[in-house]
Amino acid sequence: MELHPVPDPTGDPFVDAVRRRHPDVDVVLLPPEPPPPGPDQVVDEDLPRATLARVATLARQLWASTARDSDVVPETRLAFGDGPGAVRAAARVATRRDDGFHVLVALRHELETHGWEVTRPPGAVERVEAHLDDLVVTASYVEGAGALLFQVWSGSLAVGPERARELTCATRGGR
Repeated sequence: MELHPVPDPTGDPFVDAVRRRHPDVDVVLLPPEPPPPGPDQVVDEDLPRATLARVATLARQLWASTARDSDVVPETRLAFGDGPGAVRAAARVATRRDDGFHVLVALRHELETHGWEVTRPPGAVERVEAHLDDLVVTASYVEGAGALLFQVWSGSLAVGPERARELTCATRGGR
């Protein structure tokens, strides 16, 4: 005969599921989440714009040094980040090129030369992913289609929900 744990009298579905799957667990501790900035917290007004400028500069430099004959430039904007009230700076280029694989090789070399942690995620599509501090660079190339996607983004910046809406709309041209 199999014994089943008694369901939680509060009827919390999470606790019920944990007790069903792990009858030997008494307490579940979740890591604390940082509170979002409240209306009384002062947010550095210059930080999102400075981060946007930093990402834009990095994206232009990397793109120019790896896709030398390109007439396109990275588009940079503030986008919503992780969690409510957060933004991140993001830059990207989506284009078609016959030499996309060579661009990825040059990008990988450029990033490794400057101390980035570079990996090639598994999969059928040629990809490069790199991390340095709070910055991420990704690029992918689909040979048959000639599609090349290059992206740079920052970590999330907590600015509050209303300010996040203002900033993301402002860098999208008010849309």
